[in-house]
Amino acid sequence: MKISIDEIIPHPLNEEIYDLSNLEDLSKSIKEVGLLQPIIINQHNQIISGHRRFECIKKIGWMEVDVEVRNVDEKETDFYLVQFNKQRVKTSREILNEFDIIEKHYENKQGMRTDLTSVRTNKSYSKRDEISSQIGVSSSSLGKLLFIRKHRKDYIDLIDKQIITIHQAYTQTNREVKVQKSISHKPKSELKNDDWRVYFKSSDDLSELENDEVQTIYTSPPYYNKRTYLEGGGLGNEPKPYQYVENLSNHLKECYRVLNRKGSFFLNLGDTYLNGDLQNIPHQVVMKLQAQGWILRNTIIWTKTNPKPSSSKSNLTPSYEFIFHLVKSKDYLYNQTLTELSNKAKISLPPRHRKAGKITSKSVSPYFPNTKGKNMGDYWNEEIVRTAVANQKLEIHGEHPGPFPKEIVILPILQTSNEGDLVLDPFMGSATAGRVCDELNRRFVGYDLQNFLGNS
Repeated sequence: MKISIDEIIPHPLNEEIYDLSNLEDLSKSIKEVGLLQPIIINQHNQIISGHRRFECIKKIGWMEVDVEVRNVDEKETDFYLVQFNKQRVKTSREILNEFDIIEKHYENKQGMRTDLTSVRTNKSYSKRDEISSQIGVSSSSLGKLLFIRKHRKDYIDLIDKQIITIHQAYTQTNREVKVQKSISHKPKSELKNDDWRVYFKSSDDLSELENDEVQTIYTSPPYYNKRTYLEGGGLGNEPKPYQYVENLSNHLKECYRVLNRKGSFFLNLGDTYLNGDLQNIPHQVVMKLQAQGWILRNTIIWTKTNPKPSSSKSNLTPSYEFIFHLVKSKDYLYNQTLTELSNKAKISLPPRHRKAGKITSKSVSPYFPNTKGKNMGDYWNEEIVRTAVANQKLEIHGEHPGPFPKEIVILPILQTSNEGDLVLDPFMGSATAGRVCDELNRRFVGYDLQNFLGNS
């Protein structure tokens, strides 16, 4: 039946559940093909399904419209609103609004409707499964959205703006929840045995270590503006990038004191975008360290085999991080690492020698490179790091939010220390460096504010 546009009233509950979005595209479609489905109204001429279509036809200038009338119990109006919008393309926030409504009816034992939707009788079928079926989303996606809303409501808007996916938001939220659980754990103040010393305190004070006691330092501090490691802030959560650069470089000053003259310091650090501008933070930190007396020997490029996906449509996905090799003196311990020669290696010619009159000597003979291998480059891809092997023995308490792979630790420790030497990680986390030391017969000392090791 057709009725006048003026007789139809938008239902006030609709705007509490849904947004009136993408009206321009829908208006264009209605102009071209007409209204494919009638607007559903209740006995009071209030719209149950079709609010977006109603707004469009008003703008187009229609005087009347096809409607279908349903007698609806006033107490169940919100339930009907959800059911008749089941096929609608919805935002994450709208899905959660729908869930709240259907769940309320379940609590009142009014959710199991057979007149509007099929009901499953399988006893293993949970309430969430049934609700997800009624609102037209997967149970898995609904479960992730509920988890995200419970712990990080602000991520819902990021999902709806297509800045991050539901899966990315869920993964990050899950990590943050595990960190908070770890924070609530009350660890011992330190752990010690013959080869391990672990201190649960800030590493800006390394007073437990003597001058020149450490042979190799390998660490990966909290990156700037990536995640909250501690409630209330901490290193990495400064308001401005320059404050982070200053704080981190000052934090690492004690490392210079405890490292011996033949030692090496490896710093793994990633960069951060701020308002779309890559901040170049790793190099800013290293320049500060150089001003403190450190000598930069190499900037190693570690290419990741599984970089974090990026939803950006205007720049490339970041797929590498820096590992800076710093020393106090050029007279440092270094065990050269050779990589296997490629089968495509060609013979080389030495520099040409010239006789008087600039005539090239004909006695030049070709030579082959070192047949044992070539010196390792500063570009570390999977072909380099995958050859390093170290078994992980220790059980880990909880999950560290930003662990680095053990393979990128093995080579620096082998290259710059010998068996029995002491290795330090001032931002120990889950003690990846310590586990590598355990396998390579090095002693280890680690610092961290949080205990990710339990009492092992």
